[in-house]
Amino acid sequence: MKYYNKTRTIEQKVTDREVVRLLELQADLLNRILKHLENTSSK
Repeated sequence: MKYYNKTRTIEQKVTDREVVRLLELQADLLNRILKHLENTSSK
């Protein structure tokens, strides 16, 4: 794994960071939707 990390390009590292950030935002949004659905179904 160390060798792989050293061979990655700067662009790939930036892309990976952006993908991780977008996945975190998506997970947050899905959690909000789920909580909203749980609240509306319990009423």
